[in-house]
Amino acid sequence: MLAWLEPVGIAALWAVVFVRAPQGIPRREQRPLWLALVMIALAMSLHLEPVTEALGRVLGGEHRVDLATHLLSIVDAAAVLWFVCGAAGRHRHTRLVFGSALAVMAVLVALDAAAPVHARNRIDPLPAAAGVPDAYWWLFFAFHLLADTTCGFVCWAYGRPGTPRPLRYGLRLFGTGILLASLLWVCKLLYLATRSDALAPLFPLITGCEALCMAAGAVLPEVARVRECLCHLRTHRQLEPLWRDVTAVAPDVVLGPGSLRRAVALPVHLRMYRRVIEIRDALIVLRGYVTPAARDLAERLVADHGVRGASAEATVAACCIAAALQAKRDGRLPEPREAGFTGPEARGLAQEVEQLLLIASAYRSPAVQAYRAELGDVEPRAQSR
Repeated sequence: MLAWLEPVGIAALWAVVFVRAPQGIPRREQRPLWLALVMIALAMSLHLEPVTEALGRVLGGEHRVDLATHLLSIVDAAAVLWFVCGAAGRHRHTRLVFGSALAVMAVLVALDAAAPVHARNRIDPLPAAAGVPDAYWWLFFAFHLLADTTCGFVCWAYGRPGTPRPLRYGLRLFGTGILLASLLWVCKLLYLATRSDALAPLFPLITGCEALCMAAGAVLPEVARVRECLCHLRTHRQLEPLWRDVTAVAPDVVLGPGSLRRAVALPVHLRMYRRVIEIRDALIVLRGYVTPAARDLAERLVADHGVRGASAEATVAACCIAAALQAKRDGRLPEPREAGFTGPEARGLAQEVEQLLLIASAYRSPAVQAYRAELGDVEPRAQSR
C-alpha cells in the first residue's frame, strides 16, 4: 500500500539537490553536504528496479548495474561520513574513512569475480543458488551500518540545544534519516540470516522515510534562509515611502549611483541594510530643521490622538520628519542641534530596523496627516520669533 513512498522520497531528495545547488556548488563550506546529497540520491535512484532495468539494457547486463550501484553506495556512505566528521572538526579521519571504503570495494569486486556466473547481484531466497556469496552481503551491509550509525549519532549530538534552531532541527532530521538507513541495514542483515519474506516489504517503506527525512533536514536551513530574505524584502519595501521622501531632500546620503541591474544583483539583506543607513544619514541632515515649536505641536497632537508607548515616540518622530522636510523644501536655514528626534539610540541593527519600521508606519498615520495640516500655522510664528 505504501509502495509510492520510496519514489516520492527519492524525488524529494533530488528536488532538494537542485534547490541547494546555487549555494552548494560555489560555496566550499557547503559543497561536501551538497555532493553527499547528490550521491545519496543517485545511489537510491539506482536501486529502483525500473532504473536498473533501463540501465541494464544500455550497459548490456543488469549484473554490471548492480555491482556499480553497490560500489557507488559504498562511496556514498564514505562521503556522508567524511562530511559529518569534517563538520565535527575531525578531518584527521579522512584517510581512515576513504581507505576503509576502498578496501571494502576491492573485496566486493573480488568476491563478485570469484562467484559463479550470475545475472544479478541479489540475495536469493535459496542460499544454494548461484550468485555472490553471503560474505559479499555481510561486508556490504556491515560497512553501511557502521558508517550510517556513526553519522546519525554525530548529527544528533551536534543538533543539541544552543545550535541555531533551523540548523538544530535540520541536523536532527538528517540524522534521523541516516539512522533509518541503519535500520534498513539491520533489516537486510536479518533477511540475509533468515530469508524471511516478511522483511522484504519493509525495505522500500524504510527507504522512502529515510529519503524524506534527509530531504527535510537538508532543506530546512534553506527554508529559514528564504524566510529571512522575504523578511528583509518586506522591510525594504515598508521603508521605501520614508526613504524616498528623506533622500529626495538629502540626495547626498544615497550610497552611489543606483542602476536597476546592480540593485537587483545586490543581496536583499545588503539592500535593506543600505536603506537603513541612508535613512539614518538623511535624518541626521534633517535634525537641524526641527524647531522646538514643531516638536511641541507634534507631542500635543500625538497625545490628542491617544497614541501611547513606543508608537507615541515613533509618531512624534514621524511628525518631526514631516516638519523638517517642509522646512527644507521652503528653503529655511538649519540650526545646529546635537540631539536627534527619533528617540533613544538603537542598540544593534535589529533594534534600529524595528524603530525605523515604527516611524515609517506612523509616517502614513492620521496623526501625522493632521500634524501637516496644522504645521503651517505654527512654523511662521516660530520663524518670526
